[in-house]
Amino acid sequence: MKTVRPWQLIAAVFLVARLAQGEGQGGGAVGEIVGTWSGSSVCSDRQAAPSCNDEKVVYEIKASPDKSDTVLVKADKIVDGKRVPMGDLEFTYDAKSASWTSEFETPRAHGLWRLTVNGAMLTGTLTLLPSKAVVRKMALRRDRAP
Repeated sequence: MKTVRPWQLIAAVFLVARLAQGEGQGGGAVGEIVGTWSGSSVCSDRQAAPSCNDEKVVYEIKASPDKSDTVLVKADKIVDGKRVPMGDLEFTYDAKSASWTSEFETPRAHGLWRLTVNGAMLTGTLTLLPSKAVVRKMALRRDRAP
């Protein structure tokens, strides 16, 4: 019978804890982005997006029940002190850029949202495609974890 060394047990516990948070091989930790975030979403290129408005925002982010590397983002803007829904998007972890991305296409626009977690900060951009003009930048702080 093989003897288990204390450091092997600690490593196993650490790995199980990471997996329980949603961090698998090659994926970001779902647990690091899940929660409520609030902050600003500002226009960065009004020439490419002339109808853009600076906003105070709240993002409610939940783990996808079906996909381990995906989260669901419910975005609201604050108008007259009240939350106004802007929509829901599905974001997938992109290991290459170590960020969460969501590509969308509507009759009016085609774009790529990118969110990056750094501790209690969530930053992001909206890039129009195919021009690659960055038209929006977000900076949010974690309000609360789940």
